[in-house]
Amino acid sequence: MYVAVAALALTLTAAGERQALSVDPAASVVRFHLNHKMHKVDGRSAAVEGKAVIEPDGKVLAMVRIPVASFDSGDANRDANMRETLEAGRFPFVVFKGVSSVVAPVSYGPATPATLEGELEFHGVRRPVKVPVSVEFQKDGSAKVRGTLDVSLDAFKVERPSLLFIKVDDDCAIQFDLTMRREAR
Repeated sequence: MYVAVAALALTLTAAGERQALSVDPAASVVRFHLNHKMHKVDGRSAAVEGKAVIEPDGKVLAMVRIPVASFDSGDANRDANMRETLEAGRFPFVVFKGVSSVVAPVSYGPATPATLEGELEFHGVRRPVKVPVSVEFQKDGSAKVRGTLDVSLDAFKVERPSLLFIKVDDDCAIQFDLTMRREAR
């Protein structure tokens, strides 16, 4: 996601300048989906924070974080249980950090595919991840970054909730739709 955003920043600034982009939380959302044999759970968070810094040499340093307390499935009781299961007091954020390099600038126009490599920290566990994303560049310097990621709850040591002695599936699908804006100098 930030690889393509970095390419955008390089096309909009003179060579050799450092560029910073931030997630616009009012225009961004992260959604999650869990399956249980008896029902499905969909939720979201619009409290997304994030930043990408593009160094003059093309190196990209990126971070996105979401407060666990902001997850909303539309059911207050389920959300309270989720915060307890995820130990939100001990592990208040889901965090992605990544470093990458830009190979070539990208032009405006249709969405451009990219692969984001980095580390996801969830429930106090850090794991490497690769995420296919698409980035749509805008002339105003913003970028729409979209992608999906499947997360194994077991891999992040999350005790899967159960209903009628049946646990939710291990796979949690995460979908993000972020708007990145250039930071004012």
